[in-house]
Amino acid sequence: MNVSEPIKLNNPNNFNISKFGIKIYSQNEEDGIILYILKHIGIKTKKFIEIGSESGTECNTTNLLKYFDWSGMQIEGDKELYNNAKIQLKKKLREKIKNIKLVNSFVTKKNINKIIKKNSIKEVDLLSIDIDGNDFWIWEKINCIEPRLVIIEYNSFFGPELSCTIPYNPKFIWDHKNKRSYYGASLKALEKLGRQKKYTLVGVDGNGVNAFFIRNDLAKNINLKSKKAEDIFLDNKREARNKEQYMNESKKLLNQKLIKL
Repeated sequence: MNVSEPIKLNNPNNFNISKFGIKIYSQNEEDGIILYILKHIGIKTKKFIEIGSESGTECNTTNLLKYFDWSGMQIEGDKELYNNAKIQLKKKLREKIKNIKLVNSFVTKKNINKIIKKNSIKEVDLLSIDIDGNDFWIWEKINCIEPRLVIIEYNSFFGPELSCTIPYNPKFIWDHKNKRSYYGASLKALEKLGRQKKYTLVGVDGNGVNAFFIRNDLAKNINLKSKKAEDIFLDNKREARNKEQYMNESKKLLNQKLIKL
């Protein structure tokens, strides 16, 4: 995929990103969706930042690194996953390992812009955030870059209409065993945040995990209008397999301390 010009849509209603999901290194077929969106909005820098990349073998940017000659930074807060990423990515990327900057840092509102600036990344085409916790607060705080495309995880336990997030806690770690539903933010809350940051919500992946946002100027270039969270919301397929447990976890979540937006 070369640096490219945008493609205007004849019928914006046909921009259904979940139909183009392909899994190569991503967890929820984000690889295909990313390529589909970039094909339409165009590519400028071929640079990315991914926050919450785990071991690098199941994330949103390794496919771009390996097959499309992108470069950028993967940030992982867990030391063990970070060390594993150094090993696994060297095997998978070989000589292209030079194009990736691996950072072991637990991101907070206080340090995220410093981390980005320290690594001299001024303009990126893609920002991906998946940290199972303060996702909303981290995206809200980032102000040193204006990515063309933002991918951010939403918590489907909130449902399609509530605009909520967990309170900011710089030391938050998701307790997925005891508080399985208590993390992150609702799709509606992220839609509102995107609007504040001048981003257009364009869809979610077919597994009901990630929301995709295009910068407003780029969305306007291709005649694409923002979608409403209620219209595109999907339940997390993995979680919703046990419907009774899913509903119980949703109820438990609403009894926890939350910030309504």
